[in-house]
Amino acid sequence: MRLSALACISISLVAFGARAGDSPPEPARVAALEMEAGLAKKPGVYLVLDPQRRVLEIRSRGAVLDAVGLKGIEIVSQQPVLRRDIPAHPPIPAVWMVEQGAGDSDREVVEPTELRPAPKMGEEEDEAEPTPSATPAAPIPTPTPAPLPPVSYRNRLANGWDLWITDTLPPQSRFQTFLAAVKDGWRRLRGLGEDHIPAVTLAMADEDARRIHHLLRTGMPILVAGEM
Repeated sequence: MRLSALACISISLVAFGARAGDSPPEPARVAALEMEAGLAKKPGVYLVLDPQRRVLEIRSRGAVLDAVGLKGIEIVSQQPVLRRDIPAHPPIPAVWMVEQGAGDSDREVVEPTELRPAPKMGEEEDEAEPTPSATPAAPIPTPTPAPLPPVSYRNRLANGWDLWITDTLPPQSRFQTFLAAVKDGWRRLRGLGEDHIPAVTLAMADEDARRIHHLLRTGMPILVAGEM
């Protein structure tokens, strides 16, 4: 009998402590497996971000359904140095929950163009067609094609961070970071400063960004299983 992916996760947890003489497992690795075991108990889809392998996987019940390769991962934070509301890095491993996602706009209800009563019992399905009137029928409007999802969008996380999906990582060299801090300081002296929500930026191909757009919606869990 084949073991399910959920069972394999549970067995992996037991195997960590069953090898006599081996070095103790990394606590972060064990914690990540325990978190995924909790997610895999539910029938829904969840995402797994592996920064070390640079991949974002779509999973359900512990099985990988699809994977998106990442061109890069970057933490972008423009908070004032002397007043930080949250840490410089989000805690890892952790399960990030999407609080407000770009994919929320994909939930649309398609309404029928015409309502017809259901035929009664005993009535013939093939009824006589009504006699066409002399007035010409109005032209049928051409449906408007659905717009393509964007290739760059932000998603608000419940931990106070944003998850930014884009095609190119923002410049984050030391000189550029210092220059941005100086500009922010001058703006604050003039009362024009802003507190930008820090973000974890994932760079990927345009087609991949569009493909996962509908998955990044409110309530979607994202397991981050490795250090950035």
